[in-house]
Amino acid sequence: MKYLLGILIMIWSVFSSAKDYPEVIVGEEDGFVDLTFTISNSKKIESGSYQVVVKGNLKGYKVGFAIELLPSWNPQAVDGIDNAFYWGEAFFRSTGSESENFIKSLATLYGATVNDVSVPEKVYAQVVGLACNPEKIDELPCKMKFFFNPDGEEDLYSEVFINIDTVAKELEFNEKNNDYRAPLLRSLLQ
Repeated sequence: MKYLLGILIMIWSVFSSAKDYPEVIVGEEDGFVDLTFTISNSKKIESGSYQVVVKGNLKGYKVGFAIELLPSWNPQAVDGIDNAFYWGEAFFRSTGSESENFIKSLATLYGATVNDVSVPEKVYAQVVGLACNPEKIDELPCKMKFFFNPDGEEDLYSEVFINIDTVAKELEFNEKNNDYRAPLLRSLLQ
């Protein structure tokens, strides 16, 4: 009986973990690494910001992080495009050991190694909503480009595409340029 109970607990824990940490889809096309996460939670928080939390299983590791979109977005018209681009700010937020695992896994996917991974509580980014308004993120999908260390040293400046669809519960973390790999990792660990 103890043996059967042990097997049932093991099966339950596997299925429970799969629900809490769904598989992260890894796309490696044309030399780029693109990741698709299932959104665990998304909501407007007390500060007026909008927070999106992702958790997943990335090649056997429990990974996760949060994106906090700050509340003020400024539209700017772009010639030849019907919709404005919206400029604002965000934070990449740590969720603890899951974020450390994310950085380690990302480094491995990028063909890099990182030592003594310690992810700060939050990392600032300037953001542009590409013909979408991030203030309406709970209603419509939004494709954004994040700029880390936009006014900092060149070896820390990096860009990444983060596309969020709260209705479909998906967040894409897509590589912008291979040259940003090392600066992006440094930015997320500073």
